[in-house]
Amino acid sequence: MDAPTDFGDVALGSVPIVVYAAMLGATVAGQLLGMTLDAFVLGRHVLWIPAACSVALEALVGARLGSARAGRSLTAAECWRSSAYYSIGLAAISLPLWGWFGLSRLQGGSLSARAALDAATSLGAVLGALLVATFVRYGLMVLVARRLPPKETAS
Repeated sequence: MDAPTDFGDVALGSVPIVVYAAMLGATVAGQLLGMTLDAFVLGRHVLWIPAACSVALEALVGARLGSARAGRSLTAAECWRSSAYYSIGLAAISLPLWGWFGLSRLQGGSLSARAALDAATSLGAVLGALLVATFVRYGLMVLVARRLPPKETAS
């Protein structure tokens, strides 16, 4: 078995890992775009605008770069796996941070029943939002991938 020649050859599933790194960059850009729209255009602060901008940019970057790396449009199955793997990776990074920040807010080092219920409720909401984002990202990736022109082969 040959070793990959560079980082761009390493894949998770059938999609190169650099696609996921680019999607993470799109997450950050989407958050910044969403916060800008939120603050300067709407003049209010809501959570869903940065989240929606993030998911849209993740899907666009994932489908475009994934297709460019594959040399063809991504299939629906590849879009699904990419979206699911990305969400799992995002959860692996985000949920421990969320827990750490939650634990740092404990007053006197004790966890009341009310605080535990609040934590469980917010964890459920975060996981639900992550699940919704996975499906929305998948749908957008399929739409973008289908709209990409087919690659012409050199004769």
